[in-house]
Amino acid sequence: MSDNYSGHKNLEILSQNFRFNNWIYEQMLPGLKGNVLEIGSGIGTFSEKIIQSLPLGSKVMFTDISLQYIEKLQDRFANNNNVSFCQLDLNSKIDYERIGFDKFDSIVAINVLEHIKDDEFALQQLFKMLRNNGTLILLVPSHKFLYNIIDKTIGHVRRYTKKELESKAKDAHFIVQRIFYFNALGIVGWYINGNLARNPEINNTASKIFDKLVPFSRYFEQVTGRKIGLSIICYLEKSLIKEHP
Repeated sequence: MSDNYSGHKNLEILSQNFRFNNWIYEQMLPGLKGNVLEIGSGIGTFSEKIIQSLPLGSKVMFTDISLQYIEKLQDRFANNNNVSFCQLDLNSKIDYERIGFDKFDSIVAINVLEHIKDDEFALQQLFKMLRNNGTLILLVPSHKFLYNIIDKTIGHVRRYTKKELESKAKDAHFIVQRIFYFNALGIVGWYINGNLARNPEINNTASKIFDKLVPFSRYFEQVTGRKIGLSIICYLEKSLIKEHP
């Protein structure tokens, strides 16, 4: 990713999917507490929801690799005294150290980890940034057979399997609290648009139609038991058990 992020147009399209974004945020909200760090805040689609839902006194830091996005976030939320902003490249050790370790009660990263070449390093650093009993909430793309031209265009290095994500999280010393598939019906549109039609961008019209179908998508997931999905959502806990002398 860079300041000339090739997925900006897709970000703009997806930011208008109000039903779908609310549905995503509902999956994140149970794990958000205390002081929060958002990774890859982008244009602030979920940042605004975080500010609105957290209790008074919670501090929130919004980050992105792009300085252009940081400036836009500052313009959008500068009047909130509980909000701070910082550039964060998940490949850069210096960036993590500048923000600091053992500072956050929860960290949320929505569609970010798949952009990082060394995701294991990133998970290790995010573990250190959390306070004890803190939670890292991830949403990442799933199913390797779905990797297509859209993924390449927006800078995805990979799509995950549950087993791979769990393994990398455990190697970083996290405890996997919950892990489940999300957005089963989204697979159809993604596969047709990216795998079959080889369209490098998200179709705006199809995206709007999908957003209107969110109530049906919710029902479908209840019926199917989340056995498959376009994404994986994972709750990871940092738990340091102190040994008694």
